[in-house]
Amino acid sequence: MESRKADKEYAWEKKVFDFRNWLINVKGQSEHSAKTAVGIVRGFFTYHRLGLKFRRGESARLNEAKPKFSDYRFSLDDLKKMTDIADLQEKYVIIAGKSFGLRAGDFLRLTRGDLEPYLDRPVPISIGEYSTQKESVPAYPFIDGDALHVIKLMIEKMDREGRTKPTDRVLKFSHNVQLTRVIKRITEKAGIKIGSKRVRFHCMRKFLTDHLSSYMSESKWKQIVGKKISEGAYISPDSLRDDYIRATSETCFSKIVDESDMEKIAKKQVLIGLAKNIGITEKEITRMFRLKRKTLRRRTLDEEIKIIEQIIKEKTENDCTDGEHCERFEQILEADLLEYLRQGWQIVKETNNGKEVIVRKQ
Repeated sequence: MESRKADKEYAWEKKVFDFRNWLINVKGQSEHSAKTAVGIVRGFFTYHRLGLKFRRGESARLNEAKPKFSDYRFSLDDLKKMTDIADLQEKYVIIAGKSFGLRAGDFLRLTRGDLEPYLDRPVPISIGEYSTQKESVPAYPFIDGDALHVIKLMIEKMDREGRTKPTDRVLKFSHNVQLTRVIKRITEKAGIKIGSKRVRFHCMRKFLTDHLSSYMSESKWKQIVGKKISEGAYISPDSLRDDYIRATSETCFSKIVDESDMEKIAKKQVLIGLAKNIGITEKEITRMFRLKRKTLRRRTLDEEIKIIEQIIKEKTENDCTDGEHCERFEQILEADLLEYLRQGWQIVKETNNGKEVIVRKQ
């Protein structure tokens, strides 16, 4: 402390840079580890009200933290090869890992009571709100078609072991690193060439989020896997389920919905997009679903589509009292798009089935 008080030549700032270089070049630490260590040193001086002073460029250098290794990106074929040779517990780590997309610590905390009550429902199955540790935000994971069978077998295994309490953890691992060891062991056993890439349990999370991001907005997939989003971006689990279903064509070994259902899901998403464009929020749509619910059974896709179409119709009729400035929506093939644009139509939404949704003021 006395040395810092007497320092007029910024010697301690230079020592911090020397310390960072020593950690990386001599001790072989990653830039991320060096950033953490430097942060502790800076925090020490700040606590004693003798904070170190760095120029903006110097602070940027101290905060650099490029990963030392990049993660291997598993394909669906890779995961299939791995599960074909894995035992039950290893299958659970791989298949449930890519189904939930949770961080290692959160995945390890899953209990029998988190999963068992929902296993008789149609897949993908929402297990509801699940508290995560790192960012203290809820996740809304799904049990996909591959994971359902494996989870049921794990529950049976727990029965044989006498672990029947809802609070019993599915896995008895004592540390997160054991999940990574499972992934590494099965990757090697399956003969998958990873080159200079890194394999860890986090790769299961990346596998899911990479594919989810192709079928839904950032706020949606972050809500599923438990990453922080703005409060206004919250979406009901029912809406998340529809998008999750579409992603399962790339994340599941087994096919869980037929082509007609996929087309209906796509149509529903287009209608939701149209509703947003005329000022109807997903919260309003969800509220109408609840109001029009007559029984406890789950609504069919046809029923949900009809409800959304009715909401859009009522909205456009209310907003179009003069009959002259109404909006008209159409879904057309991409090949016909140029002709419609020449007529004054505008693109509202691009769909995954090669069609465009367009709009024009009447």
